[in-house]
Amino acid sequence: MTMKAIFLSSVLCGVLFPMLASGQHLSSTEEEAVAMITQIYSEVSGENAEQVDWNKVRSFFVDEAVIVLKTSREGNSQFTLEEFIQDFKDFYKTPAAMQYGFREEVLQVKAEVHKELAFVAVVYASSFPKAERPPQKGIDFWLLTLKDNTWKVVAVTNEIILPGEEIPAMFE
Repeated sequence: MTMKAIFLSSVLCGVLFPMLASGQHLSSTEEEAVAMITQIYSEVSGENAEQVDWNKVRSFFVDEAVIVLKTSREGNSQFTLEEFIQDFKDFYKTPAAMQYGFREEVLQVKAEVHKELAFVAVVYASSFPKAERPPQKGIDFWLLTLKDNTWKVVAVTNEIILPGEEIPAMFE
């Protein structure tokens, strides 16, 4: 079995089948959008920045993508695609990431597709796998478009879920 087949099988078992069991039925284009977004979380995870294939990460986005991410509890920052990748590379140079590695995992997904547009909402957990610290949960909202029959990210924004805060009702 190829790595791609193994990955798609794990996505189906870990993400799509629970969604189907809960009554959310995805079209094939929604499945493709969710699989691509789920793969991004896997791709940016690793022991160090050298383990991440940044060209592969870059391939999921349009060159002009707008990325607005929470950079502190009080604020956010807007990035170009190249700034986003550089910020990730710099993050991997922090003591915690260097010592413990970094992992992002999709916990819940909601997707909606209309023709060549897609919206994918994700509850995720980010962690330093080798550390004792519990994962940090967050929410990402992804906007995608079909380009040459492939989903591409045109925008993403996120918010942190602080301890004691509820996950939005849309995920119930």
